[in-house]
This record gives sequence, C-alpha cells and structure tokens, in this order.
Amino acid sequence: MLASMSTLAPIIYTIGHGRHPWAHFLALLERHGIELVCDVRSVARSRWPQYNGRVLEASLRAARIGYEWLPECGGKVVAPPEDLARGLDRIMELASDARIALLCSESQPLTTHAQPRANCHRVGLLSPPLRARGARLIHILPDGAALEIDETTLPSIW
Repeated sequence: MLASMSTLAPIIYTIGHGRHPWAHFLALLERHGIELVCDVRSVARSRWPQYNGRVLEASLRAARIGYEWLPECGGKVVAPPEDLARGLDRIMELASDARIALLCSESQPLTTHAQPRANCHRVGLLSPPLRARGARLIHILPDGAALEIDETTLPSIW
C-alpha cells in the first residue's frame, strides 16, 4: 500500500530577498519549484520596492506563483504565542498542498561566525517549531544552493 500524501513530512523552503534584483530572486524560486511564497515579515515592506507586499504579490502572480502574508509569523514584532501557533499551523497546511517558501528580508540564513548562528527569524524562530510539527526545512541560499541544518543546535536570539 502506498503512503498517503498526508503521512509524508511536508517540505518547507525558506528564502530571504536581501538586495537581490527581481530577476535573480525569481530565478531562485523557479530553480526550487516554489509555487507559493509565505511572507513571514511582520510588516510587508522593504527599502527595495520590488519586495513591498503589494508589488511582490503582483510580480509573483505574473510569474504564476502564489503569495500569502502571515504577519503573525514575523520576527520584528513577535506575536503572542497563540497567534504564532496559528500562523505555524497555517504554514503546515499550505505546505501540505503546495511547494512553499517562507520569505523574510535576510538573504543569509546563518551568520559567518566560527560557530554559526541563526541570522534570521526563519531559522531561529520558525524552523524549530515547524520541525517539531514534522516539517523538513530547506534554506535557499543566495547562490541557489540549498542548506539543511538542525536549527535547534544553533545559537539564536529568538
């Protein structure tokens, strides 16, 4: 008997927009087959206009990639535990139906210290409870490579 889709661990990608030109960012998403971007910034704004929420949503739609903003999963303003839990549950629900990427602004998920640390809340705040819910996390790096780590072993401010 084949395992049903619901018994498989959902794969959740993460990505940071950094200072990437739009074409480069879109190529990263396409390289990893991303179907839906979950914007996990507290506020969907950026100093880089192509990453402001409405602009980003429209650009992704034009590229046939979905967009959902989940401010309760943001790192600048950490939501009350019940709101964060609701957002994490929503991420798991979306990941069970589509190939998703969590988006924040930090392009590098880890610092370059001798003992790497979580450089963003995708790694320090969201990844550990998503793993605890059964997800597999893959971090998309600026060069297009993918990184899998045990985020629970990393020092983090979250």
